Amino acid sequence: MLKEEIGNRSREEIIAEILTTLLEPQIKTMIMYKSKLSYSQLKFYHRLLLDKGLIREDSGKWVITEKGIAYLRAYEVIHQLLNTPRQVAEQRIV
Repeated sequence: MLKEEIGNRSREEIIAEILTTLLEPQIKTMIMYKSKLSYSQLKFYHRLLLDKGLIREDSGKWVITEKGIAYLRAYEVIHQLLNTPRQVAEQRIV
């Protein structure tokens, strides 16, 4: 069964949702609400994103970095490739 069918999100998808939310600086509460995360999940992703240099903090708000924007761009390309209908993809190859 695909993850989409059972409602679970991948780590990459959650990161993309958080980073999309951060296209404008946000406080923790808004990130939790917009990304549909529990507080424990938020703490986990906060540390991960900081450690990887995808976000930084400024005056109590989370801010996306250039590296975070690059992640979003790459994620979008991969998402489009994986969600291209098979027939359309075959036509592009030929």
